[in-house]
Amino acid sequence: MFYPEKTLKKYLTKQEEIDQILQVFYNSGIYRDCDRGVRTYAEVIEEISGSLPEHLVALLKRLYLDQCFGKEEMPVFPEMYDLIVKLKQNGYKTYLLSNAGFDFYEYSKGIPAIGLMDGQVISCEYRLLKPERGIYEVLFQKYGLEPSECLFIDDVQENIDGAAACGMDGICFSPSFSSVECLKDALRKKGVVI
Repeated sequence: MFYPEKTLKKYLTKQEEIDQILQVFYNSGIYRDCDRGVRTYAEVIEEISGSLPEHLVALLKRLYLDQCFGKEEMPVFPEMYDLIVKLKQNGYKTYLLSNAGFDFYEYSKGIPAIGLMDGQVISCEYRLLKPERGIYEVLFQKYGLEPSECLFIDDVQENIDGAAACGMDGICFSPSFSSVECLKDALRKKGVVI
């Protein structure tokens, strides 16, 4: 799970500079072109370079082009790994449905829980994004899943709503803000054996 403002605070002390990057790069929607797989980070950063001070463009280049951003900034939550192990021991299958650019394949190597997944749908490969209906349908078709038999966990309510529109129940949860025990309780309420 990725929270840009939290990440940018590691590199910048001035809130106005953080706000500039948030507005021009993340909130404008241009960043999502990378997750959609239609443009590279280099192309997007080049396009916005005239809208940001040079030192902020340099920071984005360093984060996205010189180092694999996700490898540095996508946290690993050991409790989630343990939960997935338990779910699989209890006979459940787990799948990853993620909005991510092609750098996902580099940084995901450092996330052990991904190796436990029974399958994955990464947005850049399909040029679709959560909460668009099509990306959920790719998941269902690719793995022969019945939406009503699935439970979707995501940290964005809009994505949960998109899943619900396809007939899949969901839980909005972020391990950055809540204990994994909260997720376990929510799963139990949905009838999941943990």
